[in-house]
Amino acid sequence: MRSGRFSNSLPGGTILWIKDFPRTVAAELTDALQKPQKSDLRQFRFLVLLMALYFIVTSVYLVINIRAMDARAAQGRETLVSTDSQHYLEFAHRFLQGNFTMDYIRQAPHREPLYPFALAVASKIGNGNLFVLGEVNVAAMTLVIGSVYLGVLRLFRSARIAMICALCVAGNLFMWRIAGERLLTEPLYVLFLVWAIIAFLQLLREGKTFWLLLAAVSLGLAYLTRPNGIFGAAACFAVLLLAETVMPSRFGERPPPLSRTLLRLIPRYVGAGLLFIVVTIPSWLPRLIYFEDPLYTGYLTNFLWVDTYHLAHDFGIRPRYSWHDYAATHNLADVIWRLAYGSCNVCIVLPIGAEKLPILFLLSVAGMCTALKMGPREFRFLLGFFLIQLLPLIWTSMPNPNTRVPYGSTFPFEPFFAGCFLALAGARTWEKLTGALGVVRQFAQRCLHHFSTPPDLFRLPRPRLSECEMDR
Repeated sequence: MRSGRFSNSLPGGTILWIKDFPRTVAAELTDALQKPQKSDLRQFRFLVLLMALYFIVTSVYLVINIRAMDARAAQGRETLVSTDSQHYLEFAHRFLQGNFTMDYIRQAPHREPLYPFALAVASKIGNGNLFVLGEVNVAAMTLVIGSVYLGVLRLFRSARIAMICALCVAGNLFMWRIAGERLLTEPLYVLFLVWAIIAFLQLLREGKTFWLLLAAVSLGLAYLTRPNGIFGAAACFAVLLLAETVMPSRFGERPPPLSRTLLRLIPRYVGAGLLFIVVTIPSWLPRLIYFEDPLYTGYLTNFLWVDTYHLAHDFGIRPRYSWHDYAATHNLADVIWRLAYGSCNVCIVLPIGAEKLPILFLLSVAGMCTALKMGPREFRFLLGFFLIQLLPLIWTSMPNPNTRVPYGSTFPFEPFFAGCFLALAGARTWEKLTGALGVVRQFAQRCLHHFSTPPDLFRLPRPRLSECEMDR
């Protein structure tokens, strides 16, 4: 079996859930199959069936919501076209008119252009039909399911684990409702972040430049979908550079000098950064032209330095806030409380509330604990990527306590950590359970054999034959 670049994590004989689980393999956790077996190819039938079923059911749910829009609006409930959706549709209409100057950011500088562009394409295809517009999110979530399945399958070489993770994603009620009820950016953002995570793990496993470039493109598209994608890009590149600096090139080899490692890595990461900048030109160039700030997002920065939603959101009525305003009215205890509140809210309360039945959340938490305790090290670095890109969302959770934005940034990581748990701790738990059941079964068989055999006390004595009878 081919040795991966960072195949340092697990000793030989690790129990994995593969086709004939539990099965012992003598290689690292995340080595890809050279040639898929026929039995593995059959598993793609499950993936195609699951994606088709999800697409059909969600499309039907979308039709039901479109037909009930007037009734939902009369009841004061959210409809397919909300306030945010109106912005995206307005920007899409400008794209259809041939206006690509991005001048819409003068009124809404926090809106990114990729989702309105996708709606413009759908509107062109469907002549403005709401069903076709809603299919953008349905198709995005369907691709998320397929991407999670393929990514987990490549990482863990187990169709069984990939099936479980894909089923958990397909059964996520929050993302299903977003795909079928609202014209919002979450499904598209999750899709690009999933591919960034796959590229992140594959780069640490194989060390190929292709995966770094794929991560740069995926993170660039995520940033073109939502502004907080910039935090994901910064966290991803920083953690990857750190990981490739400190991790040995091969298991058992002494690491090269730090200077030689940096000379080899810096050109790659400069190239990846330039690719990210090129991909995100539609976002930063108009802001540079109109606001002389390529990262300008309007009132969003206010959430960093205030404690309430209205102080941050009422931009134009109140001045733009800065860290000086926060430092003048807060102390260290306020900072600690805000971080504690945000961490609990973003990492625990919101995911559980969003998933209702938080099976995937619990599996992912178990996977994070498994990664810290047992490895592999690429998943420990993935945990660092996960936490760093969440820090701004944790800090702004108090003034902006919505679910969509933070959960859209935590959900893509869950199936991969869940797969880590199922592949390592879950398989070992299964091994111990089957071993204990085997002992119980042997004990039960012995007891059954003992009680089914009549004791000698109740056996009739055999008559003794005389010598004459014996001679006969």
